[in-house]
Amino acid sequence: AANLLLIFPHASESHFAVMRTLVTELSSRDHNVTVYCTHELGERLERVTEIVVQPEYDLWGNLQNHTSASSLDQLSRFPEEMLQNSLALVGAAALDHFLSQKPLQKLLKLQSAEFEYDAIVVDYFYTEALLGLGYKHQTPIIGIVSTDFGNYMESVQESLVPAACSPIDFEQFNPNLSFLDRLSNIRTCMARRKQFYRVHHAAQYKLIRKHFQLSTTVEELQAHHLALLLLNNHVPLLTPRMMVQQIVNAGGLHIRGPHELPWNIKRFVEESRAGIIYMHLGNEQNCGELPKEMIKILFEFLGARKERVIWTCHDATKLKGLPKNVMIQHGVPQIDILAHPHVRAFIMNGDLLSLQEGIVRHVPMLGLPIFQNERKNMQLAERLGVGLQLKQSNLSNLALNWAVDELLNQQKYQVSIREVSSEFRDRPLGALASAIFWINYVVRHKGGTAIRTRGIDIESNQLHLYDLFIFYLAVLLAFVLLLLGAYYAVMYALQKKRSKFSKLS
Repeated sequence: AANLLLIFPHASESHFAVMRTLVTELSSRDHNVTVYCTHELGERLERVTEIVVQPEYDLWGNLQNHTSASSLDQLSRFPEEMLQNSLALVGAAALDHFLSQKPLQKLLKLQSAEFEYDAIVVDYFYTEALLGLGYKHQTPIIGIVSTDFGNYMESVQESLVPAACSPIDFEQFNPNLSFLDRLSNIRTCMARRKQFYRVHHAAQYKLIRKHFQLSTTVEELQAHHLALLLLNNHVPLLTPRMMVQQIVNAGGLHIRGPHELPWNIKRFVEESRAGIIYMHLGNEQNCGELPKEMIKILFEFLGARKERVIWTCHDATKLKGLPKNVMIQHGVPQIDILAHPHVRAFIMNGDLLSLQEGIVRHVPMLGLPIFQNERKNMQLAERLGVGLQLKQSNLSNLALNWAVDELLNQQKYQVSIREVSSEFRDRPLGALASAIFWINYVVRHKGGTAIRTRGIDIESNQLHLYDLFIFYLAVLLAFVLLLLGAYYAVMYALQKKRSKFSKLS
């Protein structure tokens, strides 16, 4: 048994779902787990010490304030570079808020002799400053990425693998990369990395200095103290790219076996002869904060359906005029609702974890995405034949009915989703088992130094071999100059010899 410290600073429900499943499994494997988080686990587990850190930081609310956006819809329309910069600053502010709370301050003040943990597991989402804790106590850090490498996480992978091997956008991926493709990839990679270091790493570096009194850079900490990165994704949902052993695909690690539904929800589901439509539009905003026109369209659409509807929503009291065939709930995990055989369609926002859950539970999906990463996820779902998407800005009763009827009546979606689900789950170990194995590996083998690559701190000119190209170019130029020098020397000697013969004659 190992002593493990888990730190999950973000209040996101999806991140919390990953944490809850992981904590439960680690506890069942006889590990002693201490968890610092912003949510309650909701159950008492043996060998688990839970420390709930309050108050929560409103990430999305503060992001809207930072960008002066009046709504998430307006926020989603901002240029991607601007949005990434704002996320980097607000993400750093969220971590600063978390680390400034009393329970964390007490943890940070522990001396190395009092710090009795074998490994630290962190939610690796705008939290690189937590690497300073591993540096301070010489304890390996294991990061969990609850999304794909989209947006800022691209830089972690690009630090390890040359950009020419990493397609920037999934939909533009071509296995036969031309010279122009590789040139474009490297230019994009370099520009994004420069922006990443200038904004995101700079914000995290300030936190490292403030909370850990270190002058070590994020790049140095990441190179030497990030023992393992658990990526919560897997093919065919993962962009094909070269990987290193330090990054482990554990897609779906939050997906556990289904629990029985509460009696009221179970009765509501099983009494519906036409089946169930399940709807969850994400946790970025409450249902009552949706645009009024969108709520009106949804109510008209849902109320006219013969199926019953379960809508996961945290502020049901703000929704007036709810159709009679709609049940609002927020206490039951959607992974359990989707597991019921009466659930026939899933209306969601395009979140990657929801996409994984829908695929594993064989429920075709209709996406109503807002942000770029959600749109990409739903484009992937359409290509795989497991779902459809509609723009929230162009919603209509007619479009919603067409999309849901298409998912329910066309057999091809059920065939495709079962094939994709089979491929997603086809691996030597299950997602959660893989994650547990590699966490144990790091604990057993001195922080997993044998699998830790040094590529993550290679400078860009070395990573892309620019220095070698310049060296070989210099050698080539020197060789050409040498040949030219020899040629002109020979020509000069011959000319001089001819001149001498001319004078003698």
